[in-house]
Amino acid sequence: MIGLKTVKLALVGAMAMALSACASGPRVYTDADPATDFGQFRTFAFVEGAGKDAEARYQTLSGQRIEDAINLAMVSRGYQLDIHTPDLLINFHLKTQEKTRSSPPVYVGGYYGYRSGMYVGWPGYVEPGYVDSYTEGTLTIDLVNRQTDQMVWEGTAVSRVTSAVRKAPNETVRAAVASIFAKYPYVAGSSVPQPISQ
Repeated sequence: MIGLKTVKLALVGAMAMALSACASGPRVYTDADPATDFGQFRTFAFVEGAGKDAEARYQTLSGQRIEDAINLAMVSRGYQLDIHTPDLLINFHLKTQEKTRSSPPVYVGGYYGYRSGMYVGWPGYVEPGYVDSYTEGTLTIDLVNRQTDQMVWEGTAVSRVTSAVRKAPNETVRAAVASIFAKYPYVAGSSVPQPISQ
């Protein structure tokens, strides 16, 4: 028979596994235009006002860090920066949002049919619920075909903004951009997808 202590340990273990999964890194989502031949792209530049809100008149420090990290990622894949006639235009957007996650109390134990008429069972217990308030950061990077003004690839990284993240903005930005481009399967001038990082 499974004891009360065993049930509690199982619940604690499941919660720990869920929390560790959330802390393993940003969630990354990508999408691509299936009709695009990525082999035609060899150069890139950033759109005017990349990373800025509509009202912004200057680029923030975070925006400059993101642009530097994207530049590094593109150059490492063989693309060259060309501010005059680029093949690809790059835009990016960073936003933060306050969120709340909650879980209702969980009732464990109580009445079991096989005990009926045999003896009085223990009344069970309630695992308390929780309310978790946190800041979520989302970084989205768009690659646009300059000739057609058509977006051809998009990558998004979503993660919690913790105190550790705020204390190390350079490392955080580099890691977020790297996680997105780890899912970008092309190098300059090649239409053959490369193996995707897992």
